[in-house]
Amino acid sequence: MSVPSFTDLGKNARDVFRTGYHYGKSLIKLGIKSKASEKLTMSSDLRLNCDTSKLTGVADAEYKTDDYGSFLQKWTTDGMITLGYGVRQTIITDVGLKSEISYNPATAAKIMKVGANVTKQAINANDGNSNVDILGSVVTAVKGLLIGYQGGYNTETSKMTKNDLGLAFSYQDVGFHFRCTSIPYEYGLSLLYKVNPDWDAAINGILARNGGVQQWTLGVAAKCNIDEGSTFRCKFNTDLQLGLSLQQKLDENVMLTLSFNIDCANVTRGGNKVGLALDIEA
Repeated sequence: MSVPSFTDLGKNARDVFRTGYHYGKSLIKLGIKSKASEKLTMSSDLRLNCDTSKLTGVADAEYKTDDYGSFLQKWTTDGMITLGYGVRQTIITDVGLKSEISYNPATAAKIMKVGANVTKQAINANDGNSNVDILGSVVTAVKGLLIGYQGGYNTETSKMTKNDLGLAFSYQDVGFHFRCTSIPYEYGLSLLYKVNPDWDAAINGILARNGGVQQWTLGVAAKCNIDEGSTFRCKFNTDLQLGLSLQQKLDENVMLTLSFNIDCANVTRGGNKVGLALDIEA
């Protein structure tokens, strides 16, 4: 079986809750992805908050070569420029390398990241570090059970930044994902049930402990493909937040999304959110 990375454990259930929702107080999103050739991919993601008239976004380009890896360039509206390089295969079989250097001329902020990935039939391991942070993860498959661990360490403060455990497995049409974040302070469990090819349902619960206080939240979500070009999504949690989303394909390369978040605890308080997103792929 293919072993995912640690961040991809339980991804199918999370996607039911997250994918297809683009909302803020008054948010307009424009996403463009263009594939100029098999080797060159360019994309941009712009978001306009109508309440504050603030525009944020990112533009990036990736060029893949046959023998020398891939080159990445990224620019954000706050002035951060990133150059990256990655190679999937090195002289060591199943070992890949990646690196990124980011610089903001306005603030003189600098970030450097170096990482490696090892992929075997039953193991997926990742390691990355910046100038003060070290982050590593490993996932292994044992008879259909995926077991993963992620650890992070800040060399400047000499403290752990990540200490996470994850377990995932599937049985027939149900997928389970158990996780413990910042061991032992936060526990989570998500379930994905594939009702039929056009309908997915998911449940996600979190129990967190902060000092002597325990807090918990529970959410349910569903995704339904109405037809080949339309998808409806909804979600609800114990904080009485109701999310609704309708995605419509205008053609093969253009997707329009209208999404809402309604504060059911007090609809007239003004905590409701709405968003309009247009994604174009060429």
